[in-house]
Amino acid sequence: MLRRLIFSSFFISIIYFLLYYFVPALKNAVYSGGFWAVLHALMGIILIIGVFGIILFTLHYLFSDPNKN
Repeated sequence: MLRRLIFSSFFISIIYFLLYYFVPALKNAVYSGGFWAVLHALMGIILIIGVFGIILFTLHYLFSDPNKN
């Protein structure tokens, strides 16, 4: 359940930043401040944590001992 929530929020943040890149009205809303600026910061934090988590999980997969219990 928690894994599904984390992955879905990561993909929602990716979709948000794609929309932010291609939709000028969303950029203007973020520049105006308020709710959209806070949402933008929150989505950025989620995106950074998600990328960092993917890197950590990949390194763990590559360098962990599969026979260790």
